[in-house]
Amino acid sequence: MIDLRRMMLLTDLADLGTVTAVAERRCITSSAVSQQLRVLEKETGAILFRRDGRTLSLTRSGHVLVEHVRRVLGAVDEAISAVAATRGTVSGQIAVASFNMGISMLAAPMMRRLRLAEPDLHLQIQQAPSQAAARLLRQGEVDIAITCRYDFDADESWNGLTAEHLLHEPLVLMAPSHLHLRVRGRGLSALAGEPWVTGQRDSGLDHAVLRAGRSAGFTPQVKHRVIGAPNVCDLAATEAAAALVPQRSVPAHLAELIIDGLDLGGRTISAVVREGRQRDPNIASILRTLHLIAEENTPVVRGNRLKIAS
Repeated sequence: MIDLRRMMLLTDLADLGTVTAVAERRCITSSAVSQQLRVLEKETGAILFRRDGRTLSLTRSGHVLVEHVRRVLGAVDEAISAVAATRGTVSGQIAVASFNMGISMLAAPMMRRLRLAEPDLHLQIQQAPSQAAARLLRQGEVDIAITCRYDFDADESWNGLTAEHLLHEPLVLMAPSHLHLRVRGRGLSALAGEPWVTGQRDSGLDHAVLRAGRSAGFTPQVKHRVIGAPNVCDLAATEAAAALVPQRSVPAHLAELIIDGLDLGGRTISAVVREGRQRDPNIASILRTLHLIAEENTPVVRGNRLKIAS
């Protein structure tokens, strides 16, 4: 009997191209991945991949096996969903992973609603960056991942997964009040000599600030780095630095610091599940609830005031 976990590593290799990337996705060592792939070749009696420089390319046998493995994994999820559908009730345990802001924006409201509407459904929430949440989903450790993807991010490989769009959240500029008139007249370049606050290096917010600055012809002078958009907003509220943040992260009492009328891109927030799980009544109930919450909390700016559509 061929080990399904080893076959899943081969599908990862088909998606990612390198053993290192597969190891990162599965949170194991590269040597462990290589060893398991060699065992898989012995189990199948076929050459499944060849080295091409730093990448591994699948042979025809490898592609055939991956195609069938995807069907097997999809069939397992469909079987679980079909059995769940026979119960006719929403009940059981569902694990959800979400990025930082997704907890307060979506996961917590979802739990409050479902606790009343579906008391037999038990939710387990864990916080994880978007890529890590997707990895947990692929590994079968969670059932749903709430993720965000900035407009400038590279396209994510969703093989074996289905992403349901929840909302697109624009980025907004927060700046000291005395600079607003200058920015409205000259654009973002008016902040070329001003200090900035953003996220940690290589975070989504960090990349957003650097890209926005480059497009305006300057390199932002990042003075403060913190974890999480709410903390960025708190420092921007001291009016000591400018910041780019997701619109929904700005508290209503700080909305006057937003300079409207700037196209700064944004991020897409999605609910991701494994293919075949949508028919599961538990999953379907959660997805419906997330869509309702997203629709009710679509952020808009009217003038300089941040409001939540309802």
